[in-house]
Amino acid sequence: MNLPSAAEVFASASQGQTGQVQGAKETATVAVLGDRSGGPGAAPAATLSPFGSPAEERHNFAVMSWHSVLMRTAWIFKTESIVMPAMLDALSGAAWIRGFLPMLNRFGQSVPPLLAAGYVRGLPRKKSALATTSLGMGLSFLALSALWLVKDSLPWLAVTVAILALYALFFALTGINQLISSTLTGKVIPVQRRGQLMQLSSSLGSVVAVSCAWVLLSWWLRPGGGNFAAVFAFAGGLFVVAGAVAWWFREAVDEPHAAAFKPRQLVADAWSTLHGDSNFRLLAVIAALFGAMMTLFPHYQDVGRTRLGLGLDSLVPWIIAQNIGVAAFSLPAGWIADRVGNRRVLKWLMAGLCLVPVLALVLSSSGAAGQRWFWLVFAFLGLSPVTIRTFNNYTLELVERPDHPRYIAMLNLAMAGPGVLASLLVGAAIDLFGYESTFSVIVIFQFVGYLLCFRLIEPRRRHLHGVHWPPGQ
Repeated sequence: MNLPSAAEVFASASQGQTGQVQGAKETATVAVLGDRSGGPGAAPAATLSPFGSPAEERHNFAVMSWHSVLMRTAWIFKTESIVMPAMLDALSGAAWIRGFLPMLNRFGQSVPPLLAAGYVRGLPRKKSALATTSLGMGLSFLALSALWLVKDSLPWLAVTVAILALYALFFALTGINQLISSTLTGKVIPVQRRGQLMQLSSSLGSVVAVSCAWVLLSWWLRPGGGNFAAVFAFAGGLFVVAGAVAWWFREAVDEPHAAAFKPRQLVADAWSTLHGDSNFRLLAVIAALFGAMMTLFPHYQDVGRTRLGLGLDSLVPWIIAQNIGVAAFSLPAGWIADRVGNRRVLKWLMAGLCLVPVLALVLSSSGAAGQRWFWLVFAFLGLSPVTIRTFNNYTLELVERPDHPRYIAMLNLAMAGPGVLASLLVGAAIDLFGYESTFSVIVIFQFVGYLLCFRLIEPRRRHLHGVHWPPGQ
């Protein structure tokens, strides 16, 4: 199948409002945008919006949707809240070992993107970097699959270290990939269609991912043991295909920017961003408090399986519930965000996440009822990916496009801080003090983050009233 043709059909089915973008920083046309189509007959640059012609907008919306669907389907086979911790539990059941997962996850999604932000900004086109990092993510999981096949012939410690090393590499590539994806979204998707993109990619992605999980994971995850080699190989293959899809974007050539790689300059830029933008500084604090919640992700499946006496086969309905939750929460979140802004959506999402640890503790102590209803914990965990996307979309509205990579990288760094610094501590606290005490502390952090959301500005309201941000600009 010719992908662009399929993509155009897909876009026409999903095309909502394509009206004029209203944000002050994204409404003006530009004089020089470069050749977007790469072929003869392209519309003159001066007549195009910053997002290209209507046909190019529809095409890029479709390609981004397909890329997101493939990434989402691959992700369901390696969820760090279910599959990856269950795999580590098959090697060792210690909570502090599981604590490496959010630490490596959050480090990979924060430090590498910050180091790469200047380079990404300087790329004339972003799609090649998106394709390359997606391919690298796939190769990492194909290597993990091969390692699992030979694990019985290797020392336990060597296998564990190698798995964690590949996991760290994967998330370093993931962090850069997500930075590029967010930057490319800001470049080719109008602000009033980003919520629709979140709705469509999450809902369709969940349908495809749940269908694959129901058929394949039911074979590969059984009470007697898990065929993790097959799980990881399938995920790796989908990441590779997603990388191929990324080449189909129609993207203008950006003006060249100097890439900053010096650590001192990166620190100076980060400090300047936080010092000069009080609203973003508040957003970074909220993101850090949300990041504290993510340190619990590997432990939900353990508290459910150990306290309720469940096997690996219980993971399949939990995985499906989590992905259906993502779709269910994305639909209203995207619709509301496009109409009234991302700040209001962020408040509701942060409030909802406060319920997850409480629900996990209650259900894991409820015997037979807990066995029947523990899937609700993972359904509400579907709030987390929607929250991350909403954080990103809110940030994209705060600054002009050249600053998107730096601001997204700083946001990821703030979100990752607790995961990098406290994940092992959280795992050790669970081993020493139990789930109740540890979960309760994290709920307090999350609730404080929810309260701080009320102090954020609404960027679209700011534009309507002619208020400039950061102050003095």
